[in-house]
Amino acid sequence: MTTTTLDANLVQDGWRILVEQLGLEKAIQFVVLLERGKGNSVKEIADYWGDASIDEIHNRVTAWRAKQQ
Repeated sequence: MTTTTLDANLVQDGWRILVEQLGLEKAIQFVVLLERGKGNSVKEIADYWGDASIDEIHNRVTAWRAKQQ
């Protein structure tokens, strides 16, 4: 299945609303609960972030959040 711009926008809007309503930590917990039991989340996270340090990840998330506001 291919992701369309509408799909990507819906995901972004949904994530923004989750974070606004639940806060970042609870939003992540919610998404993890939805995905529990599917695939290898540790590998997926490692593949996504690669060798990025915690500071690099924080900076990327902070920059993304700033663009959303």
